[in-house]
Amino acid sequence: MTIEFHLKAHPGEDLRRFETTPVFWADTPPVRPWDAPVKPTDLAFLIRANATGELEAVTRRWWMVPAFHKGPVSAWKTLCANAPVDALETSPILREAYGARRALVPLTSFIVYGEPPGWRKGQPKRRWEATWTPANPADKVRYFAAIWDKAETADGPLESFAIVTGPAGADLADLQDSQPAVLTLAQGLDWLKLEGPGKAGLVTETPAGTYELNEQPREQAMSRELRRSL
Repeated sequence: MTIEFHLKAHPGEDLRRFETTPVFWADTPPVRPWDAPVKPTDLAFLIRANATGELEAVTRRWWMVPAFHKGPVSAWKTLCANAPVDALETSPILREAYGARRALVPLTSFIVYGEPPGWRKGQPKRRWEATWTPANPADKVRYFAAIWDKAETADGPLESFAIVTGPAGADLADLQDSQPAVLTLAQGLDWLKLEGPGKAGLVTETPAGTYELNEQPREQAMSRELRRSL
């Protein structure tokens, strides 16, 4: 389960990585601190294909509200920060977005929580930051596979997204049973192709040594959504 991540890079720097496939800002770039953790219901940097096939960069809400939801945003209680890979083609919440609206979410690390020895429900968990050793300078930024949707809610139109997750690999299996699908740029461009490999091209059960885990202080103030996710 992915419940926090970091993008410790300016979005303009990240867009320059798409050297052979131009990306343009489709709305106003966000002003949030780029080294702050991104949490469920926050706005996050999203790259997707528009109606003409061009890649555009936008900021959208992390925690997907599906198109069929017509009530207030706060009334959508289903946990949709993550989209399990094995449900992408079968879930009424996910399948339409998977078939038509895929996206990439750039990141430089993600956060996982683990239960210390003797942990009991209601007690604090330990917080770990997962990073990787870049293969080259551009590889310091990688991309979550994501899907997005647009809902005409009672609060107005809302575009939002979910991050695709699957079974945990060797590095994270002792902490949680799932992990996000994290892609290189080349893999990410394949994910965006609706006629491409889709979920068959995603790997979450990564081998040992893919990620380095460093324990980080647990934040004292946690949102209601983050507490629900733990």
